[in-house]
Amino acid sequence: MVTRESELMRVLKALEEAMPKAHWIALVDSDGLPLACVPENPPVQVDHISAMSAAAMETGQRVLDETEGGQLRFTTIAGSKRQVLIVMVDAKRYLAIGLEPDRPSTSTFGTLARWVPEILSIVKKRSMEA
Repeated sequence: MVTRESELMRVLKALEEAMPKAHWIALVDSDGLPLACVPENPPVQVDHISAMSAAAMETGQRVLDETEGGQLRFTTIAGSKRQVLIVMVDAKRYLAIGLEPDRPSTSTFGTLARWVPEILSIVKKRSMEA
């Protein structure tokens, strides 16, 4: 039986194949809850990825509100060992991607443009038929 969860995992696995050096790709909600993640056991706990992604997006939107920057589209937080790219899927969901620290986050945008609309269509479906 095809479910939303199985469809999300199918798309995230395809996205993972298109971004072979990603440490993880997680779909999270604005409350910091994980909806789906590949690989199954990323190098960082999924609940940490999801909670910090939600916090970063909330902070990013606050910065944009205070500076009249408009609606948040994505944020990147880069460190010496890893960077995290967080992209809006819709107002309630984000895609968090763990990348190498020296990879330009914008290098993922072409691939994301291909897959984010499919992720959005899956999460908006109320039910899936087999």
